[in-house]
Amino acid sequence: MEFLIISGMSGAGKSLAADILEDMDYYCVDNMPVALLPRFAELCLATRGRYERVALVTDVRERENITGLIDALDKLWDQGLEYRILFVEADTKTIIKRYQETRRSHPLMAADGVNLVQAVERERKAMEAVRQRADYVIDTTSLSTKKLRDQVLETCL
Repeated sequence: MEFLIISGMSGAGKSLAADILEDMDYYCVDNMPVALLPRFAELCLATRGRYERVALVTDVRERENITGLIDALDKLWDQGLEYRILFVEADTKTIIKRYQETRRSHPLMAADGVNLVQAVERERKAMEAVRQRADYVIDTTSLSTKKLRDQVLETCL
C-alpha cells in the first residue's frame, strides 16, 4: 500500500496537490484529525488492496500542537506502515497574496488576534518539524497549476 501524507503551509497548494493525486487514483482525505491517522491506516490495510494508494492532507487547521502530528507519524511507523511525506510550501509574500485573493482567513488568524503575516510566520515555525521529516518538498511560490501537477506527478510516481 502506498501511504502519502501531504502537509505544509496553508495556502501553498496542499488541496490542489491532493486533487492531482486523486486524478492519479489515490484515495484522498483532507483535514483528517491527526489522532485518527493510525486507526485510518489500519482500516485501509484491512481492506486488503481496496485502498492501495492513499493520500492524507494534514496541517495546522486542527489548531493542535504540531506534536500531535509527529506522534501520529511515529505511531504509523511503529505499526510497520511505511509512508512518505510531501511538504508543500511557498514564500510568505505569495501565501499572503493568495489569501488576499480568496478572501479566506488563515487558520491561525483567529488565535490571539494575530494578523496574516504573523499567522503565516507562526505556522512556518510550527511546521518546521514536519518539513524536516518530509521525503519531498515542493515550493509553489512561482509554479503554475500545470507545473505543480508536473512536479507532483514526477515526485509521487
